[in-house]
Amino acid sequence: MSTDETVSDVHFLLPAPALTPIGGYKVVYEYADALVSRGVDVTVWHSSIFNAFESGRFSRYRAAILAAGLWRRRLTGRATTSIPWYRLDPRVRVKVTSARPRPKLGRRSVVVATAVQTTDHVAEVARRAGATSLALIQHFETWAAPEDVIRRAWARVDERIVIAPWLAELCSQAGLSSVLLTNALDVDSFPTGAPLAQRRPMVMSLLSPHGYKRPDVVAHALGAVRAGRPDARVVAFGIDPVPPRPLAPGVEYVCDPSPEVLRELYRSASVYLCGSDAEGWHLPPAEATLSGAAVVSTDIGGVRASMGDEALYGPPGDGEALASLAERVLENPDAAQLRVDTAAARIRSVTYGENTRALLDIAAAVRKRQS
Repeated sequence: MSTDETVSDVHFLLPAPALTPIGGYKVVYEYADALVSRGVDVTVWHSSIFNAFESGRFSRYRAAILAAGLWRRRLTGRATTSIPWYRLDPRVRVKVTSARPRPKLGRRSVVVATAVQTTDHVAEVARRAGATSLALIQHFETWAAPEDVIRRAWARVDERIVIAPWLAELCSQAGLSSVLLTNALDVDSFPTGAPLAQRRPMVMSLLSPHGYKRPDVVAHALGAVRAGRPDARVVAFGIDPVPPRPLAPGVEYVCDPSPEVLRELYRSASVYLCGSDAEGWHLPPAEATLSGAAVVSTDIGGVRASMGDEALYGPPGDGEALASLAERVLENPDAAQLRVDTAAARIRSVTYGENTRALLDIAAAVRKRQS
């Protein structure tokens, strides 16, 4: 019996739909697309009930508020199962609810937890049906729950899929098995631009309101680059209409760029700069690399996971160091080009076709252990 025959259907559980892009959601949607292309029945469940968890605890008050908002949108005709920023394969079913998802499961079903607050429910519904439960672990979500709560949730599922070596190490430290599947990218979505030596000097970065992404460090670094290299174009992008941190004069801000605009920024940039204190497997540096930009980042596992030694790294929290590294790239584009080419080749070598086959193999191995 083949792996595909062993798995009849796959269900991904996520919090409420997002109106703007979220990297972790994008990874799930891309897995869903790849799985239905293999003939697997796939449902993506979005539930606002998972947004009602605060610090690892369920808030009935918050759940009631979120549910009321969802019902208002339904009554006014504004509720939708479409994703405004991602075009899912129409064969993928998307279900949006304010309650705990109740997928119809059999023994050949696979249920996949995503955000940590989905994990306990995934483990429970799979256990009741004799199905297989997996957790797709994309970060150590300490902003959503205490560390001990996260580890207990991970332990409840049958197996854990991690996207970066640093997350595999966390599982090992907790006495838990895991399987490493580094993220794949849709490489056709990020065409390579001109060689670095032919680009106008340009540094770009994501300016996020989330504290762990350090918008203060990013804003400081971009301002320092602008001061040190007034000939360079310096660009920040983000989802907020107003930048979450004041930007130095001459630093541009692009609000909620469309995929086309973001691709053009990547293809024009000499440097993509990351100032985060933590990331799971950071997508923007990898996307920028495929587009031909060099990467400068804080030295964190979530960027090392995608970039290896092919980025220039500075200490977390040090905007001046990041600016200095960015200027180093601008001054020596030929040396940076070698790093870009090496990293891009490695990123292209990981495909969703291989990853989905591995995911199905993982589920099959779990089923074999259980039988």
